[in-house]
Amino acid sequence: MDLPRKLYREVLVVVTLSLWVCLGASAQGPVAVSVQNQATATPTTNPLPPVASSTSDDTWHFDLGPYVFVPGIHGTVGVLGHDASVHVSGSDVLSNFNGGLAGFVQARKNRFVVPIDFIWTRIGTTQGIPLNDFGQTSVRFLQTQTIFTPKVGYRIVDQEHFKVDALVGLRYWHEGLTVTPRPANVNHYQSANWVDAVAGGKFEFDFSPKFWITGAGDAGGGQANLDYQAVGTLNVQPKPLFGFFAGWRYLVVNYTGSKGFLFDVAQSGPVVGLNMQLGGKPPAPPTASCSVSPMEIYPGDPVTATINPQYFNPKHTVTYTWNSSGGKVSGTGTTAILDTTGLAPGSYTVSGTATDPKEKKNNTASCNASFTVKAKPMNPPQASCSANPTTVKSGDPSTITASATSSDPGVTIFSYSYQATAGRISGTGRTATLDTTGAQSGPISVTVTATDSRGLTGQCTTMVGIENPPPPPACSKANSIQFPDVKRPWRVDNTAKAILDDVENRLKSDPNAKIAIIGYADGEKAPMVGTGKHRHPMNLAAQRAVNAKGYLVQQQGIDPSRVEVRQRTGQQQVADIIWLPQGANESACADLKNTTPVDESLVKPSENAYPKPRMAPQARHHAAKPAASTQQ
Repeated sequence: MDLPRKLYREVLVVVTLSLWVCLGASAQGPVAVSVQNQATATPTTNPLPPVASSTSDDTWHFDLGPYVFVPGIHGTVGVLGHDASVHVSGSDVLSNFNGGLAGFVQARKNRFVVPIDFIWTRIGTTQGIPLNDFGQTSVRFLQTQTIFTPKVGYRIVDQEHFKVDALVGLRYWHEGLTVTPRPANVNHYQSANWVDAVAGGKFEFDFSPKFWITGAGDAGGGQANLDYQAVGTLNVQPKPLFGFFAGWRYLVVNYTGSKGFLFDVAQSGPVVGLNMQLGGKPPAPPTASCSVSPMEIYPGDPVTATINPQYFNPKHTVTYTWNSSGGKVSGTGTTAILDTTGLAPGSYTVSGTATDPKEKKNNTASCNASFTVKAKPMNPPQASCSANPTTVKSGDPSTITASATSSDPGVTIFSYSYQATAGRISGTGRTATLDTTGAQSGPISVTVTATDSRGLTGQCTTMVGIENPPPPPACSKANSIQFPDVKRPWRVDNTAKAILDDVENRLKSDPNAKIAIIGYADGEKAPMVGTGKHRHPMNLAAQRAVNAKGYLVQQQGIDPSRVEVRQRTGQQQVADIIWLPQGANESACADLKNTTPVDESLVKPSENAYPKPRMAPQARHHAAKPAASTQQ
């Protein structure tokens, strides 16, 4: 190998190592500047008015702009099999910058996004070298770097304030180094090119149409062992055609090429840039729609009007005014109440206006809504009525209940009145009482008239059936008993007892019936009773009736309240028994006419008024046996 070639090889090794160790920024600077600004190159969520959102605007939107990334760098680089550790600040990168171009372009339509990032940089420096046998005093280094990153993506979340894009693409890297010893000025060039596949995503959170934050990242590999980045930015867009952003980026790449080329570095630092938005629909002018409820009313019914503004700045306070072609409208918000009292039937219009006082133009929107006032109907009230009970006996009452309603709104029932075809009815409210005293059998018609607050009337009719009770059962003569004993003309003998026993059985079989016993003693000489000055003739007719009752009560156990005792003239030596069934009208009973009740406090049953029952011989024997036992 001749001397010039040997000198060149040594100088190349020395200078290359010096470049990476002392001026690593010269090599790393282009790499840092060329990292795709994913967060800034795809500001797909730069908010426009709602009409231009990605899901409602079927037009192309474009975002483009230049940016600068100034990173600090650390890692390992190598050339021709010689590796060196690199730790360089961002200021060192700027001090060796010799020119470059970086920018992004993104196209978006609906949910599809196509971001493209491109950067080209050149960094140069001249370094002195120690004395050598070749007479060279310094070496000029010139590094060029190109990174081109096209991607495609889809917006998987597209909310008003939050959006997420999924992205895939390629990243092409070119690293070139030219070494020129001086004063020989002979250029020597070495380069590396590789392509990596990357995938990632980006999210965006919008605070307002002019202010939002983004975060993005991707990772991949291919010809490089590893290639990934993460970036976050704060975005401000004062005007749709002009905005800027600032943030922080972190980038890592690990590439090993032929001839000992090594590029394993991490870099992080601030990133700033501009953003311009093109395409899309222009902001929609503010609009408003009005509605009323209900749309058809009667005079005096309230109407609620509502305005729905659209495409106003959500950060501004919108004011509202209302007008109406009829009635009195009140309200200063999105709703207003219309008083329609006194309005004539017809159609009326409510107008609402929304105004954004902070906007200088396109700040007002108005709308109208119509409602109809109908003439109030004049339908009479509908009445219904009923009787309880529906069938009564003459003289018993029946309650009449009425109810009335009006199908016309706002109408009330003022009063009720009643009229019956028989009997007497009283009541003015919803209930009345029908008195059927003296009414003949058959139906009674009751008519109810309901009067509403307008004086209109409605009627209903109900029927009450009258049943005359059957005539009360008549009294009748059941039997007579004789008093033939001359010495004891008051005595109830065995023949009379047999007749009274039959009466007793009949009373027990009909527990609701009663009897009356009427005693007679016409022309008979009454025996004297009493002693001394209290001696007087017996009331023979009364005594006969009382003695007969005494037999039934004392001997047969009949309730004394079921036996009346009376006396009357017209017969002798006899007492009549009168049967009085339940419900019998005693005052109408001919058999009781001209009779006189016996005062039972003065006339008591006589001693020995009736024979005692005879005992059979065997009964008498058993009755005497206890005495014999006692004597024993």
